[in-house]
Amino acid sequence: MTIRHLQLNSSVLRDPKAIAKFMTDNSIDVACLQEIAYPIGSSSPLPELLGSEFNYVEGVHYHHVKSNQSIGVAVISKFPIVDVVRLYYNTSDYSPKTISENDNFVGTIINDSPQDIYQGSRGIRHAVKSRCILSVLVQTSNGLLRVVTTHFTVSDVCTETMQMFEMSQLLKSFVKNATDVPTIFSGDLNIRAQSYSVEKIKEELTCHTEELTDTLSKTHIAKKTDFPSGLAIDHVFSKNLKHLSTRMQDVDFSEHKALVSEFEQ
Repeated sequence: MTIRHLQLNSSVLRDPKAIAKFMTDNSIDVACLQEIAYPIGSSSPLPELLGSEFNYVEGVHYHHVKSNQSIGVAVISKFPIVDVVRLYYNTSDYSPKTISENDNFVGTIINDSPQDIYQGSRGIRHAVKSRCILSVLVQTSNGLLRVVTTHFTVSDVCTETMQMFEMSQLLKSFVKNATDVPTIFSGDLNIRAQSYSVEKIKEELTCHTEELTDTLSKTHIAKKTDFPSGLAIDHVFSKNLKHLSTRMQDVDFSEHKALVSEFEQ
């Protein structure tokens, strides 16, 4: 069977209605979304917009008090969900941090302003964030399928950081030591495929985005400053699946391009 997969950073869930429509119009079977955002104590509008055709699971990274937002990732599936695992990184109690004004280097840690000082130090300011690796096991007509997503913490012009590498090690270990079933992993990793972190993930999964050159939209805030050309930061990987294709598609409801992949299970 052919499985159609969507990888998308939703740009702080700018237009959830458009995302739901895109999934229906493009016959998406499973999706990995980043920057799911909604007021603290509330819930994502996506499940209601998607309707009964899709199953929705999310993993919250952290709660940002200044902006009154919970930020996380989500997996959406047409297939029944069998199991959910949430792995937490950079948090003392293995659950989402609540980040307040009293935390060091907080600043505007969701959408940076190009006028912010010390742009080269974004990696330091954003290092306060906790992160969730979300793994969802679904049941297709051909057996079990694991769908995994996360969002690496950003740094200046997407320079690789130790946090990225440590999360890559955690991700690789999880996939290697979990039950051996076909797996799709995708996310906004904020680094090039040519990096130590992606190389670490490739020890366990195959990367299908090594040849992509730019996964950001023309209006992305990074391109207003010193954005390096030829930078693709959204990535798609798989294990024990036949990869048929991955294509980029410009959309007007995100600062990132949508990556639509097809796999054969």
